[in-house]
Order: sequence, then C-alpha cells, then structure tokens
Amino acid sequence: MLHAEKDALRREIRLHLEKIADTIQAKSLLIRNRLMTIEAFQHAWQSERLMSFVSMPLEVDTVPFFSGHSIIVPYCEANEIVPVRILSLDELKPSGNMKILEPKLSVRQEKSRQVLLEQIDVILVPGLAFDHFGNRLGRGKGYYDRFLQRLPSTALTIGLAFDKMIRDWIPHHENDYPVKIIVTENRTLPKTIFDHP
Repeated sequence: MLHAEKDALRREIRLHLEKIADTIQAKSLLIRNRLMTIEAFQHAWQSERLMSFVSMPLEVDTVPFFSGHSIIVPYCEANEIVPVRILSLDELKPSGNMKILEPKLSVRQEKSRQVLLEQIDVILVPGLAFDHFGNRLGRGKGYYDRFLQRLPSTALTIGLAFDKMIRDWIPHHENDYPVKIIVTENRTLPKTIFDHP
C-alpha cells in the first residue's frame, strides 16, 4: 500500500514539474538566494565542506554553486552513495539510464578526492516532494535514506524543493530518513517544526 501511495505521488509531482518547467530557473535562483542566508550553508560552501547533488532537468538548479568552487558530489557504487570531491563540472559525465552527472572514473580513483563523512558539514538533498516533518519522497531506490543515516548527527541536511512540492504528509517507512531543513522559493522550514508532538 505504501509503495502504491508513493508511486501515485511521484506521478503527480512529475506532472506538476513538467507544467512549471519554464519557471524552474527563476524559482531556483530564489532558492539559491535563500540558501545563502543560512549561515551554516555559507560556511560549508566557503570552506569546501558542502555536498550537493548535481541537478537534472526539472530539479532545483544547483549548478551555479559549482562555479569556482570545489564541491563534494555523490556517486553510486554497489547501491550506496559515495562522496567524492570535484574541482569543476568538467570532471563529471552522464551515468546510467537517467544520465545523472557523476564524477569520471579517473576522479573517483584519485585518493585525494575521496571524502570522509566527517568532512561533510552540509548536504543538499534532492527530492520529488517533502512534508512538514522533513520526510522526503525520493525516486524509490533508497540511496539517500541509507546515506543520510550514516552521516554524523552534526551534519545539516537541507532538502531543496519548489513550494508546490511541499505536502502536509508524505507516506514513509521506518527506513526513510528525514532532512533537517527544507528550502523553497518562498520559505525555509526550520527543524523545530519537524519535531513530532
């Protein structure tokens, strides 16, 4: 039943994203500006302790954060997310059926590029939808849920979403892992509202 609910919500959100495709860049700019007002994010970005997904079409555009900055990015190996540092977008290549941009093999194999979880202060997390408790709807593989559980409790997890992707409640399982903050083009939902009564 849970899987069916999640699949129905994924279809609904994807349809919505296709409808707003021509406004995504403008909304993404507002989200990036809002992120820059969060002190922990600013510090992590400047000290190169920020991990971010590399956005795909119809996602919040994170690519401008990579300009002139070393950033930690995820890639998948044996069904697990592995964090790797890249110095520029040129070090990425499309991978898999979804053509997600991931570090090239030569970059992944460089020992100096491998990142310990303790070296990540802030992580930007993608999602198709989030609720007011920080629960997220991913693409169904569980990569991020498993990865977020391994992070130190001090790491700040920030979900990026467009306002219409925020729901009152998202069906979730005990293995689903919530984010601490959600940033949209109109608001920042702080951790305090995620605390269940």
